[in-house]
Amino acid sequence: MKNNILITIFTPTYNRGYIIENLYKSLKTQISNNFEWLVIDDGSTDNTEELFKKWNREDNKFNIRYVKTDNNGKPRAINKALEIANGRYLFMVDSDDHITNDAILKIEKWISEIDDKEDIIAVGAARVYPDGKYIKGIEPNIDDRIGYIDATNLERKNYNLDADMCEAYKIDILKRFPFEVWDGEKFAPEEITLNEIALHGYKVRWHKDKIYICDYLDDGLTKGSWNLLKSNPMGYAMLYNHKLKFTKSLSERFNYCCQHIALSIIGKQYNYIFKSNAKLLMLLSLPFGYMLSLRRKKQFNT
Repeated sequence: MKNNILITIFTPTYNRGYIIENLYKSLKTQISNNFEWLVIDDGSTDNTEELFKKWNREDNKFNIRYVKTDNNGKPRAINKALEIANGRYLFMVDSDDHITNDAILKIEKWISEIDDKEDIIAVGAARVYPDGKYIKGIEPNIDDRIGYIDATNLERKNYNLDADMCEAYKIDILKRFPFEVWDGEKFAPEEITLNEIALHGYKVRWHKDKIYICDYLDDGLTKGSWNLLKSNPMGYAMLYNHKLKFTKSLSERFNYCCQHIALSIIGKQYNYIFKSNAKLLMLLSLPFGYMLSLRRKKQFNT
């Protein structure tokens, strides 16, 4: 089965039984069915498991694989998906989102154009709101005559690709870059891994086609970003420290050093401060990082 499946649509979920059916319905309407749906349930306590038992009994043209785990957070769920996926490409679709009926068909076509290109790790397209507007109101700067742009994650701003996009990644390459998580925490920004992939020279072939529909919910990770920072200081300390690998602006590097120091202090992982990717600047930033940690602690307690 593994060699015959091109795409694993991967969905991490937690207590989304009230909305995940929208995604299921969109998968049932796909023009192409050369995919499996792998769902990792991160310890839901609602009716999610019952829904999947029901859907697995239905006549679907694709295989559904439902795996329930302890509540370990999204990055660990992604790493688990990479271990057990049967497809050659991983396309992550969140449980509160859905895709257009031609999404898999388009991804298949795009994959056929880059499958043998060693420097391209993924194909991508745009996420949009239900009304069809690009996320953040930004349209990717892609020449319609060409139809795509090849760029690393670090080059996205050059082409207005800092608008939200979606990607299908080559699993065999993505496995070399596990998503980071700090012991005792459940989240670290995916940006760390994606930027590390970029530093190794891998590009994504992005299209501006609208294939992914999303509507950020109040219980989603994006809208809960402040709580994520509070609950996962070391995940974000790793993010800011990683940014020092490639950031050139001195003011931005100083800011990242201060954030790295402050969050390491809050996380009580003082040794990690000295694992800085900019050791001299880190030493100069220590007093400012300490002051920032006091400010952050006050903000977290209010």
